[in-house]
Amino acid sequence: MADEKTDLLACLWDEFSAMRFPTGWYDQEPEGTCLVTLNTVLTGFAANVLDGPALGARHREHLRSRIALLADLLPVFGTDSYASRYFVTLYRMAALAEEVDAERGPA
Repeated sequence: MADEKTDLLACLWDEFSAMRFPTGWYDQEPEGTCLVTLNTVLTGFAANVLDGPALGARHREHLRSRIALLADLLPVFGTDSYASRYFVTLYRMAALAEEVDAERGPA
């Protein structure tokens, strides 16, 4: 099962990597959150899960908190279809990365 999820994560990575950060959202900070930083953090975690060892407890908890933050922000993008698609894809990728990492067990 983990291999199938890792393969799906790799597909999401490819899909997400082909997308550009949404125009007009670089300087936006909904609820005080820098979207560029959030994007970078979640993308980095996904890359680490794809290529590296299991995350440590501190990193796993940070990943979970960033996923929850993005989940809360998703309605903000509702009027911008591209931004919505972009951030939903990021959310799906990060959530799956957390799931794959959790199945690996503690670092």
